[in-house]
Amino acid sequence: MKKVTALLMAALLVFSLAGCGQKEEAESKGEEKKTTEAAKAETEAAREETSGSPGESGEASGDPIKIGLTTVLTGDRSLEGQYASNAVELIEEEINGAGGVLGRPVEVVIEDALGTDVGAVNAYRKLAADEDIVAIIGPDSSNDGMAQSPSALEFEILTTAQGSSPTLRDMCNNDNEWLFQLRACDETLCAALIKYAVEDMGLESFAILHDTETSSADQARLFTEALAAYDIEPEVVVPFTTGTKDFSSQIAQVQNSGAEAIIGAAFQTEAAILVTQIRSMGMDVPILGSNAFADPVTIQLAGDATDDVYCASAWVPNTPNPKGNAFAAKYQETYGEECGKAAAQIYDHVSIICEAIERAGSTDRAAVRDAMNTIDSYEGAITTYDCRTNGDCGRGGLLVRVQDQKAEIIAQITSEKVID
Repeated sequence: MKKVTALLMAALLVFSLAGCGQKEEAESKGEEKKTTEAAKAETEAAREETSGSPGESGEASGDPIKIGLTTVLTGDRSLEGQYASNAVELIEEEINGAGGVLGRPVEVVIEDALGTDVGAVNAYRKLAADEDIVAIIGPDSSNDGMAQSPSALEFEILTTAQGSSPTLRDMCNNDNEWLFQLRACDETLCAALIKYAVEDMGLESFAILHDTETSSADQARLFTEALAAYDIEPEVVVPFTTGTKDFSSQIAQVQNSGAEAIIGAAFQTEAAILVTQIRSMGMDVPILGSNAFADPVTIQLAGDATDDVYCASAWVPNTPNPKGNAFAAKYQETYGEECGKAAAQIYDHVSIICEAIERAGSTDRAAVRDAMNTIDSYEGAITTYDCRTNGDCGRGGLLVRVQDQKAEIIAQITSEKVID
């Protein structure tokens, strides 16, 4: 993968300098929607006229089926977009080389979400306005996914969110039939990490450092609730804002609390800066982190500072999942470095959307959305997916420890799907 050298150098410079819209009513609300069966028949007829069958080589032919992707291509989170873009190349090659979807090639159309809620919404609306786009994949942020939710309702298009926040899960399940959270919800992962810290590591006192954005704040709350199950209260809970570069005052509060372990909740860039500065201030204590803390991006930025970081993670490149292991190997072979979570997620999101299109037998947006809710045991690169409810589709993750800049798997985390 092409390196973002400038971003990495900027992050290293930071370490040294820092001491280390409402839903709109759709005009078509009163119109009668096509049934799934009619949509299937219409699309199949059109495909027979314009696309035909796959060529003799087995590759797809005809007009492409378009899937939108909003990801961060610029700014502090641009590594996310590079991983995602690389994954798009691999999954398009794989699907189209095997005959495509409904005999047609798949094309992923990418828009820059800029790493902000406003950017994510603007990118989303540009894609959704294109009638040829069948579904849209949101960025790797619960905040961005929630910001895009009203637009998904307005345009009535299947949208997959990459975030893992329980707030996002509840929005998917209760408020928006077009929005699907594919990752395992943080409730499962945070509880598993605290269970290991208390029962296996024997830790008894903790300090929590967390970003104030929604997903990290949710994780901090879930960590606190998991500790409460063991009658443990955090010694101190210290918030910070996204984009913080100097954590010295927050770390000083943790030092003064006397906690024997630190729990962190943040995105990759902040996580990397945080662990680097914790170590530079002489704190040689276990760090327990949200899923970003064991991500290859964080390890790449923070280096040896990530040693003895424990994490409940959605993905690591040495996953025991056979499909994930094969994809990680292909990514390594193609781009010359380890596969990050942002790439594995895009691989799974595109694959699942294509599965829904195949099940629908149609590119009609409503038919594809309906088909998505029939997927209950789809084996992806990251985990198994059950989308009979829109939120918490992913069924598990991994408990890992980072050592020598590698994530060592301690245990697999699984959860049963709850269907009301």
